[in-house]
Amino acid sequence: MYAVCAYNEAANIAAHLKSVISQVEKGFALTKILVISDGSTDETVKLVNSIKNPKIEVWNFQNRAGKSSRLNQLYRYVTTDILVQSDADVILAHSQVINQLIKSLMTRKSAAMCGGYPTPLPPVTFTESAINKTVEIYQEFRRNIRGGHNLFSADGRLLAYKKTFIRNLTIPHGMIANDAYTYLACLAQGFTYRFVPEAVVFYRLPQTLSDQINQNTRFVAAPQRMKKYFLPLLVKKEFSIPSRTLWLSMLKQFLRFPIHSLYIYAVNTYCRIRSNTLEPVINAKWKIATSSKQLSKNA
Repeated sequence: MYAVCAYNEAANIAAHLKSVISQVEKGFALTKILVISDGSTDETVKLVNSIKNPKIEVWNFQNRAGKSSRLNQLYRYVTTDILVQSDADVILAHSQVINQLIKSLMTRKSAAMCGGYPTPLPPVTFTESAINKTVEIYQEFRRNIRGGHNLFSADGRLLAYKKTFIRNLTIPHGMIANDAYTYLACLAQGFTYRFVPEAVVFYRLPQTLSDQINQNTRFVAAPQRMKKYFLPLLVKKEFSIPSRTLWLSMLKQFLRFPIHSLYIYAVNTYCRIRSNTLEPVINAKWKIATSSKQLSKNA
């Protein structure tokens, strides 16, 4: 089963679903493509309904409850052995993405969750380009820390779960980082997580300063929020990056792109300060970064 969560995504949903429908079903059967529209106000539902594919089903909710609530409904609903879950503002890079995810889970008994490899599209604006320099650093962390099997590669843009894990999983109603929460819950329940670098998925970074501030404030508040639900030592371990690795990576990017690096460092420092005040009030109905939803190159 494949589920996609849509939040005002009409411009992208057709391209996204096309990349899902084109997946080669080898060793598995894609039984259903479920589109969850949580209070979308655009043409998402109309566009999805216009795509004539018997596997597609739409959950069209008029009122926005937040991603956490909709995911909990989804997890109670799933009957298939594996759920592949993604956001709507992504495109699967090739026809073997789902196959790679499922193969990784099915060949490892202890694995209950795996993540794909989100790859940003070429930047268009200066802000997007600056963010991209930071992402390049975190791509190294995704690939190299514990062989890639780490929290940094557990990205909500593309995840897969075994039913044995999610059938007993309930995400707190106001959760601001569902991917990090499910990753930590996976470990806390004695399962393992796998990173699947072959499962590439393309996405758009925020193109405006305001969108980056809103999105990054939520991201940097995540560790503080996780400590309310998991052992602090586990949270600290999983969010930690070796100091030498972090500073060397930052220095390398600064020497290559000094202006971009200084700009995004200042922006993200502001976000960290901002998150200390806003963390208690940020909830699952976070403000959407609309400029990251436009996948076309010239958007």
